[in-house]
Amino acid sequence: MANEILSQCGYRCDLCLAYKENIALNDKRQSLSDGWYKYFGFRIEPEKIICDGCLSDDCDTQKLIDNSCPVRPCVTEKSLENCSQCDDYICDKLRKRLVNIKTLENEHGEIPKLDRRLFIRAYENDERLSRLRSENAEYNRMYNKRLVPDEKTMAKFIGGKCSALWSELVEYIRNNYSAVEHIVYGGKPQGWSLKYKQSSSKTLFTFYPERKSFSALIVYGKKELERIESRKEEFSPATFDIVLTTKQFHDGKWIWYKVRNEDDIKDLLVLLHCKKEIEN
Repeated sequence: MANEILSQCGYRCDLCLAYKENIALNDKRQSLSDGWYKYFGFRIEPEKIICDGCLSDDCDTQKLIDNSCPVRPCVTEKSLENCSQCDDYICDKLRKRLVNIKTLENEHGEIPKLDRRLFIRAYENDERLSRLRSENAEYNRMYNKRLVPDEKTMAKFIGGKCSALWSELVEYIRNNYSAVEHIVYGGKPQGWSLKYKQSSSKTLFTFYPERKSFSALIVYGKKELERIESRKEEFSPATFDIVLTTKQFHDGKWIWYKVRNEDDIKDLLVLLHCKKEIEN
């Protein structure tokens, strides 16, 4: 399979021989049953090995290998995408499902490359989650294309005080602007976003949920930048400096603004008004 499918605990469904699509392409369940027993100490009969993947939203009929997994429901309840985004990383629930190649080699000795590729690589989540946590430390957004959020899920994902600020901002826009909401996936590094458009399909504001914060992207043309200049006394020096130092393109300035607290929201509302005055 070409595309990565990352589960909540950091396992790779696309590399797992138990995943339904891999079974359909090349059924190696007998080898997998033997490999699991050899390296992890449990045996599942080949005919019982088939998995729809942990990201399936069909909770009633989906097939899962590990129905007693403590990680999946925990991550889902927190509206996270995987354990690397959690404040409690690494918790006891995840520790029960961590797989580290060095630990296995200490127990089994040198592991043949083929065995590692077939029976272990998919589950090596210790290094995988640590890398994700490090790479996404500054902008830990919603990156998983297979997990389509709604606005409330985004608020829960943000967490902390900024979760309430996000919800208040969304309510403010709904009450004061005749804009249409769109949930949009922009790939990396943007991830999922909440975009507001006018009826003409012109984008007004785009907001990106992040852990403990969120970022706004607003594009300003010449007249809109003049409005910002005329209202500069309403901004904090730091916010106005962002406007001044942002590069000017032919279509205006693409202003990125991060919200972490109540003071940031005050400046963001002025930025919204400079883009478009309140309508309602």
